[in-house]
Amino acid sequence: MKHAHLWLKTLLVVGSTSFLATQAQTVQLTITNLKSTDGQILVAVFKDQQGFKVEKPVSRHRFPKSSLTNGTLKVSLDLPPGTYGLALVDDANKNGKMDKNMLGIPKEGVAFSNFYLSGMSKPTFNDFKFEVKGAPLSLDCKMRNF
Repeated sequence: MKHAHLWLKTLLVVGSTSFLATQAQTVQLTITNLKSTDGQILVAVFKDQQGFKVEKPVSRHRFPKSSLTNGTLKVSLDLPPGTYGLALVDDANKNGKMDKNMLGIPKEGVAFSNFYLSGMSKPTFNDFKFEVKGAPLSLDCKMRNF
């Protein structure tokens, strides 16, 4: 009986893990306007305006720039269905954060999912949110360099 109970628990854990894994969809990012092969790309995944406002992403990802070609880098990540927004930093010095000058203006390139930051104001979550549904998704992210 003890072995049967352990087997059932294992089956439930493995089954629920498999279910969650099949729910995730691949999101392909095409990041353009990168100025240098130095550093890495930081991607912060947000679920709503509040998380973006206080800079608390639900997940963070780092990508090397080793496959950068002509200022363009393609990377992918897996996300379960839902609403998301991505904020990207071209972390040239690999310190794991966005460097800013004394006025708070980024010293490194920034980008957002399917939104080009043309002015100086920080966008709202609604400006760059997107939906992950049942199929792979491709997003364009153009770096803004200040």
